[in-house]
Amino acid sequence: MASRKILRYGARAIWDRKTGGRIRLPGLPDLRFDTPARFGGLGRYACADQLFLSSLAACLTATFLHFQKKLRFTPVGVEANVKARLELVEGHGYRFSGIKALLLVRSRKGDLTVARRCADLAVAYCHLTQTVGEVVPMSIKSRVRVR
Repeated sequence: MASRKILRYGARAIWDRKTGGRIRLPGLPDLRFDTPARFGGLGRYACADQLFLSSLAACLTATFLHFQKKLRFTPVGVEANVKARLELVEGHGYRFSGIKALLLVRSRKGDLTVARRCADLAVAYCHLTQTVGEVVPMSIKSRVRVR
């Protein structure tokens, strides 16, 4: 039987007595969040939807960097762009109805093959996008460009 590696994470949201709050993460600085102004909030910080999409972008990037290190190459640049569509579903509130992600890698001409391999691995192994993609229609693409 294969052994399973289990990781555990936690976060705690604490209301700021206005329209948002702080996210407490053990051993890390707090993150702030707020409700968008169009929903009655002050809009001072990122809303939960933006933080969620940020997590997907960060996971794609971090997964790429994991494989980049394993395959021993240095990219010129890496960025992940994530966009979502939310729809108001009668009787259920807002729901994500589609998410699009693009992992953009810039590399030197001689590193194109390994850069493409790392990008493909990141798309295949990013656990957040893979999990969310089972519930929400998601398109994830990668693009490698020469600097």
